[in-house]
Amino acid sequence: MREDPEAEIFAGAPPVPAIEDIHKRVFEAVSKPDALDMTSWHTCNTTHCRAGWVVHLAGEAGYALERFHNTELAAQLIYLASGYEINPCRFYETNEAAFSDMHRLAEGGA
Repeated sequence: MREDPEAEIFAGAPPVPAIEDIHKRVFEAVSKPDALDMTSWHTCNTTHCRAGWVVHLAGEAGYALERFHNTELAAQLIYLASGYEINPCRFYETNEAAFSDMHRLAEGGA
């Protein structure tokens, strides 16, 4: 972060990163034991909700976007830059519903 907080305001939004093979990458991440918790954006470095995982997988650029906007919008923008327009309601599903949808998309479902 810059020394002058006002410089952040005038710098504009950070660039939106893209995640190659986003559906496969996200599903691979959430498939690990205790990796998915749809009740919190980020629980720890290895447990996130769907939107949290998207931000996390995008690296520092994803976290910069999250700090500028919020987790939900950052994840939506990253999904869009990665070639998929997600309905933000998907970020508020149960673990089971979210996991099922991420699995479907990773397998090539539309």
